[in-house]
Amino acid sequence: DDVEKRAMKSIGVHSLQYTNPSYVSEVNAEQQHQRRKLQNKEQQHNSNSIDAVYLHHGFGASSLSWLPVLPSLTKQLGARVGVAHDSVGFGFTDRPQSLEAYSAEANVGIGLELLDDDDAKATVDSSRENEKSETGKERNIAIFGHSMGAKAALIMALACSKREDLRLNPSLVVIVAPALEGVSLPSRGSSTKKKASNNKISQLLRSIWVTWRKIFLDYPFRYGLRRLVGGSPNFWRKGLASAWGDPKRLSDSDVLRFQWPSIGMGWEQGLLNLVRSKLSSSSKSVLDDGELLQQVSSLPNTKVVIIYGSRDRIVKFEGSVAEKVKKEFPTVHIVRMEGLGHDPYEEDVDGFLRELKAVM
Repeated sequence: DDVEKRAMKSIGVHSLQYTNPSYVSEVNAEQQHQRRKLQNKEQQHNSNSIDAVYLHHGFGASSLSWLPVLPSLTKQLGARVGVAHDSVGFGFTDRPQSLEAYSAEANVGIGLELLDDDDAKATVDSSRENEKSETGKERNIAIFGHSMGAKAALIMALACSKREDLRLNPSLVVIVAPALEGVSLPSRGSSTKKKASNNKISQLLRSIWVTWRKIFLDYPFRYGLRRLVGGSPNFWRKGLASAWGDPKRLSDSDVLRFQWPSIGMGWEQGLLNLVRSKLSSSSKSVLDDGELLQQVSSLPNTKVVIIYGSRDRIVKFEGSVAEKVKKEFPTVHIVRMEGLGHDPYEEDVDGFLRELKAVM
């Protein structure tokens, strides 16, 4: 319900979509019809067949970070389509002024809309091939979340399980190097919300504060960030080297995927808004990250997998954290990737797919 309440006004969203060619190919309608009939018979014997894959990226990244693994991952899971979008504050998605737009719940709302659009398009395509419409049929989806995106993946899974109108079953949830407070990161103390005052004096003081903040904090921060990123040709390479388990694996294309979105106008303001949103006490989330993981891992028809690199220096999951998660969340499958860092699905695409296939 919280996801629905946080539906935003129209904004421009940059997203990636990969359509599995085993579902859509250059064949005539009759061949397509016969193949779909065969697939439907196979799916009757396999209730866990996945229709769509949705991927949430981490902090400082964009949907482009999933690009190297997206086609192979979609094919390996036998899904019809794989989709990812740039979270608000990153990539090429718009940067609205409202801080609520930067919440995990708002980003999940974007993802659910994209899945709904894809479902509508698939239904139209199916009708054009003279097949019976399967409108109303529940679709199994696989949800992936990396680092900061792990929370969005859990919220999406929970929303799908609770809302029958979505017709989406989260059959697989994979969180990679999860940055979850109270799980792999320290818990933030609960903060008490200050009651808003509507008198003219408080409004005047707030107006003065906003003006002061923009002049003395926002503008210098944005200028400094632009200078730091734009003025140093090795900024992204040096930063990503600490995220890779083996910096020698870091390629020019890896660096470019992270660097490219910074050419967009106002990207630094989006980052500032995101940080301010995270620090704000206005979050309406009812569950903390640990409770989210507990509820999702308790869903009857959902497999939850955590994948992490043994050399992750950003979110240190190795050792005591991994042991704690095994003890507190016994139904969660934990996969350790030797020698890899914070982005194992980018650092070793083939190895990531092998590990996922093994646990499936």
